[in-house]
Amino acid sequence: MFSAALTRALTTPAFTAAEFTPTKWDSAEQKAEFANALMKFVAQDFPRTKFHNAFYNTLSNTFGHIAHYDHNGFYETFFLSARGKIAFLEQCVNWPCFGDPTTTYCDVERAVIARLRRANILTLLQSQTTVEQRAADLALLARLKARYEPAPTSSTPAPSLFSLLEGTP
Repeated sequence: MFSAALTRALTTPAFTAAEFTPTKWDSAEQKAEFANALMKFVAQDFPRTKFHNAFYNTLSNTFGHIAHYDHNGFYETFFLSARGKIAFLEQCVNWPCFGDPTTTYCDVERAVIARLRRANILTLLQSQTTVEQRAADLALLARLKARYEPAPTSSTPAPSLFSLLEGTP
């Protein structure tokens, strides 16, 4: 879960129908509902319970995600890991928003991109991932040191791994 401040930045003010152009297939209200659902989905850290079929069907047709045509594959690709979430957000914020708002969701895409950029969520996730990776690396280093550099049992210092590789005592 993200901070309350980030959640507010992503979800308020709520998008309204007045901000969007209806298409032949969807009303401006439906576009606003999708935009708000997407922002809540992101703000709640991409919960599987919010990834229902109607939401997936619209999301898979926005931000260039058309190639991901399988509901479970889409979720597993983008929302099970920090790396996937970053890839999803990068694809969203870098999407050029093709089309005309009377036939596509390009107006929704532009509004969502602006909101994501203002909230700076991509940078936050990237820095969080860097911190998590450093912690994992340090834990691995500690385990490897414990395994391969045990504490000496005699008063004579044990040769270091480097000296063993160099061939000197």
